[in-house]
Amino acid sequence: MYKQERYLFRAATEEDIRELAAIEKICFSENEACSYEEVKDRVEKIPEDFLIAFDQVNKKIAGYMSGIHSGSEVFLDEFFQNASLQEKGAKHCFLLGLEVRPEYQGKGLASQIMNRYIDMEEERGTEKIFLTCHTHFVPFYSGFGYEHLGKSPSTWGGESWEDMVYILA
Repeated sequence: MYKQERYLFRAATEEDIRELAAIEKICFSENEACSYEEVKDRVEKIPEDFLIAFDQVNKKIAGYMSGIHSGSEVFLDEFFQNASLQEKGAKHCFLLGLEVRPEYQGKGLASQIMNRYIDMEEERGTEKIFLTCHTHFVPFYSGFGYEHLGKSPSTWGGESWEDMVYILA
């Protein structure tokens, strides 16, 4: 008998905006979370840069990752706020968040999303994937092959961040 995969991995749709914005508020502190309007702007302009893990059993989004493409070599805080900075065909992707609802954490879903996102970017011809994270997440991302570049110039949310990059072959 055929067993259906629990998660459907897909791009974002406009019907997802409210749920994605709610997950943003759950997974990030108030000063770090993007607003409903910022999430809406990204979904409307670059839905293909979201990778959603939709739980087909519980009929809700379990987690997601989103990014934006640019020719920049530096992670810009403006990427969080302005989806119009997307450059179609750019060879660099900047990850804007990896978010998993608390009830799905600790079960390997974040790793599944990350691995699938890397594969998706490789298929697109992306050369580098950049991200910023808090210091305690550096080992997690290093486990996927991200190189730690050091302290980021990013001050998003008034926080201190670390820059990391994944070089695609």
